[in-house]
Amino acid sequence: MTKITHIFKTYFPETNGGLEEAIRQIGRHAIKDGYSVDVVTVGKRSYEMTTPDGITAKFHKCSLDRYSNPVSLSLAKQFRTICKTTDILHYHFTWPTAELLTLLHQVKKPTVVTFHCDIHKNRLLKTLYLPVIKRFLNRADRICVTSKNLFKNTPYLHGFKDKTEEICLWFDENRFADLPCPDVHMTEFTSTIKPYALFVGVLRWYKGLDTLLDASKKFEGDIVIVGKGPLYDHLKTRIEKEKLTNVHLKGFQSDSNLKLLIQRSRFIVLPSIAAAEAFGQILLEGLYFSTPLISTELGTGTSLVNRHNHTGLVVKPECSRSLSSAMNRILNDNNLYERFAANGFRHYQANFTETAQGYKYSRIYRSLLKNQI
Repeated sequence: MTKITHIFKTYFPETNGGLEEAIRQIGRHAIKDGYSVDVVTVGKRSYEMTTPDGITAKFHKCSLDRYSNPVSLSLAKQFRTICKTTDILHYHFTWPTAELLTLLHQVKKPTVVTFHCDIHKNRLLKTLYLPVIKRFLNRADRICVTSKNLFKNTPYLHGFKDKTEEICLWFDENRFADLPCPDVHMTEFTSTIKPYALFVGVLRWYKGLDTLLDASKKFEGDIVIVGKGPLYDHLKTRIEKEKLTNVHLKGFQSDSNLKLLIQRSRFIVLPSIAAAEAFGQILLEGLYFSTPLISTELGTGTSLVNRHNHTGLVVKPECSRSLSSAMNRILNDNNLYERFAANGFRHYQANFTETAQGYKYSRIYRSLLKNQI
């Protein structure tokens, strides 16, 4: 059976985020097409597992992690074998460890790169690393960007225009089907608080959560924050110290609880402050459940998913005044709420289903394999 190997620095169950979900969805679609799918990644130890989706996740023990770039000696030793024993390599940019190993071993297998986002946090390192990025992308057979906005606002991609195409992320409808009932305490919790804004995601630097806490002071409803990550303790300290009684930090939640939280929320809020937020999986989930959205203008796919004044409101990043004003508008204006909710599901159906996007990867895989014959 033809094998596709996805390569990225994190994956389920060790981490839970939108990018991991995107890899899972792309992998599941390939399995439906008759491929076998591996995900090569790093973890706390070296092990292998097959998920209920049929994807084989192969974890290599992390030896060192600096600047969000985990390095694994185990992976380095086995990388040549990994490349030899697959038919297509599918990278998820960016992970410098994998990109450098690919150049070092002069990998010649058919290669797809899904370009999720540029490097934003450390601009000096990006400047130093840019020649490597260009060499790596030059070796790729296809580059897939998750939005035209991302391509437009990443200048060095323009040199690879002829082999780049837009393939948006999509929502896996099966994820929230046939789930057990949500926890009783979560059902009770959502029944006792005021109408609420819901944030879901890994609690990272670019998510704009400090701006959200600032906005909470002028927001007339409640805010529920779901997720775990490096900012959890910081957020908890702020909430307690500043007595932000309308903010509820709920940590990681099961899909059953998450479905309940989305369905009962007044709107989804994603107040990210940097283009490291390239798409926003929770925005897709909001569309699917006909939930209005509030996001920030980052020049990425977030404004493709959330169309301003159509599915929700798009505001300036790092501006708590604009954010709280938008939140109060959707909270208090029922006509606006109903219009955004109705438009959301239609927007999802037209643009972000597996049928609308998944076939594009299938076409690329077939093309690459045909060229190998």
